Amino acid sequence: MTASSIPIFTVRETHGRVLRPGNRLIAHSPEIGWRSMYAAIMEEAPFLATEAAIHHPSLIYHLTRPTEVMRKIAGAAPEKALIGPRRICLTPGSAIAQWQHNGHPEILQVYLRQSVYETAIHEMYGCDPAAAEMVPRFAMMDPLLEQIAIAVTTSLRDGTAEDGLYIDTLAQMMAVHLARYHSSRSKPARVPTPLRISGWKMRRLIEFIEENLEGDLSLEAMAAVVEISPLYLARAFKTAVGQSPHQYVLARRLERAKELLRGTDRPIVDVALSAGFSSQSHLSNWFLRQVGVSPAAYRRQVLR
Repeated sequence: MTASSIPIFTVRETHGRVLRPGNRLIAHSPEIGWRSMYAAIMEEAPFLATEAAIHHPSLIYHLTRPTEVMRKIAGAAPEKALIGPRRICLTPGSAIAQWQHNGHPEILQVYLRQSVYETAIHEMYGCDPAAAEMVPRFAMMDPLLEQIAIAVTTSLRDGTAEDGLYIDTLAQMMAVHLARYHSSRSKPARVPTPLRISGWKMRRLIEFIEENLEGDLSLEAMAAVVEISPLYLARAFKTAVGQSPHQYVLARRLERAKELLRGTDRPIVDVALSAGFSSQSHLSNWFLRQVGVSPAAYRRQVLR
């Protein structure tokens, strides 16, 4: 499946909390085209609501303002706690859940595309995804999920949000962790063995990346080239190259942008798009981080 055939994860596929009257949306992902997950930062108004099953598992990470929250999943006892920053709630996609709180917490809400979770289940357990559904968690702490939540929050607040490959990688990490530690199978029946990509396949993948730098390079598209699961690609790629796919692609895109800045007088917005960045601001954000100057300043320096 190519990246373009995977639909953008829209608000319509979620419970629509960002659309509820009184909630203040701070940032969310549909505007920047994420496909493997949906995420939103918002300040929630007090509410009482029952949310239907929507297939995709979800995570809520509390950012600020401790709030007493009640959740009642159909068929289970109600759960209630004062939830402060760093606490996480996980809700399976199949759950019908009633929520209630009277505060104004600022939260990150993440929906993981079910197909990403199912791939992790299949690769780790070799079973039907229905036999390893994510289990509910309430007001828990989980260091790795917290790091992923922080990375997603940061991505929504700055230019890294436009890196689809980076977001795909975070989604894969989240899926594997949920499958391993928060599924009904609890621990994997077999731990995935890191795979190595043969030399000729690696060369073919590097050529594919070079030929498609300006396009939408997803983990799925790259994994298909070397006939490996996206779940294993990041680790196998790093074993072969010494960098993650995202790091490598970013470095090559920055080099392509440098070449265009040095060798052409094309507008910077054209340079950005030709090098695979989604906008001029996306290029500028990474250029400042990695090169230390803006693209315009770099062009002036090399043309002196």
